[in-house]
Amino acid sequence: MPVDYRPALDHFTEDLSTPGGLNLVVEVGRLAVCFAGLDENIYTAALQQYGPFLSDATPLHTVRIARGAPCYLLPAEDLFMRLEDTRLGGGRRLLSHDFAAFRLGQRGLVRVSHSGDIETTLRAMENYLRWIIADLALDHEGFVLHAAGIVRGDGAFLFFGPSGAGKSTVAGLSPGCPILSDDLVLLRRESGRWLAATTPFAGTFPQAEKTSGSYPLAGLFRLKQAQRHEVETMTPAVALAQVLACCPFVADPAARADRLAPLVQACCRSIPPKTLYFRKAASFWEAVDREDRNG
Repeated sequence: MPVDYRPALDHFTEDLSTPGGLNLVVEVGRLAVCFAGLDENIYTAALQQYGPFLSDATPLHTVRIARGAPCYLLPAEDLFMRLEDTRLGGGRRLLSHDFAAFRLGQRGLVRVSHSGDIETTLRAMENYLRWIIADLALDHEGFVLHAAGIVRGDGAFLFFGPSGAGKSTVAGLSPGCPILSDDLVLLRRESGRWLAATTPFAGTFPQAEKTSGSYPLAGLFRLKQAQRHEVETMTPAVALAQVLACCPFVADPAARADRLAPLVQACCRSIPPKTLYFRKAASFWEAVDREDRNG
C-alpha cells in the first residue's frame, strides 16, 4: 500500500554544492532569490513566467533545482494540494506531492519528482518562492499577506481574507488600477512607512499585466461579502488576529509569535485594518474612498 515519503536530511545535503546549469534571479520587493541549476527548457519557461520580476541584484538566497523521488506526499482525498513545513537538521523542509524542498540559511534545494516536466518544475519553483519570500520578509521588516493589492491614486489598498472572500472579485472590479496581486502581497517597512510590493504570485489575474514596484500602504480591508457597501472599524485586538490569520507560510510557532506578530502589530498601528462589507459591484470603491477621506 503506498505511503507518504518524508525524506531525511541526506536526501538534500548531498546536492547543496555549487551547481551547474543556468541561473535566474527573481526579485520581489527588493528580496532577490536565485534559482540555480536550471536546464534550458525550464530556464526559458521561467523567463516567461517571471518576466517583470527578473533581476541582476545580488541574491539573498540561492536554491538549486534537482531530480527528486517519484512521489513524496500522496494526493489528498479532497484533492486539495498538501504542503507540510517542518524543521529538519537545523533548517526547514517543505513537502508536497511532487517536490521536496530544504532550506538552510542562504541556500536551499528543491527536488522535483518529474524534473524534466516544465509545468511540474515551475509549480515547485513557485511554491518554494512563496515559502522563502515569506521567510526573508521577516528578516527585512516585512511579511506576506493573503490579499488582493490594488493601486489607486498614489497608494496601495489591500483587501485580505481567506480563499473565497472576494480578493479576485475586487481586483476584477477595479479596471484601470494597477494590480499588485490577487493572491499574495508583500508588505515591508522602510524608513518608518509601510510599502506594498507587487508579487509574481498569481491567483486569476494575468501575470503578464503586472509591473514590479512598491507603493505606500493606504488601506487594509478585511473582505466580507454582503448586500451593501459599508466599512466597519475593528478593535486593535481583532484587527491583529484577522491579519495574522491571513499571513501564510510562517509555520513555526516561535517565528509567528516572536517575529511575525510584532511586525503585523506595527503595521496595524500605522494603518488600522477595517472590515469592508461589499457586493459584486465596482461601487464598493465609493465606501473605500469615503473612509479614506474621513480616515
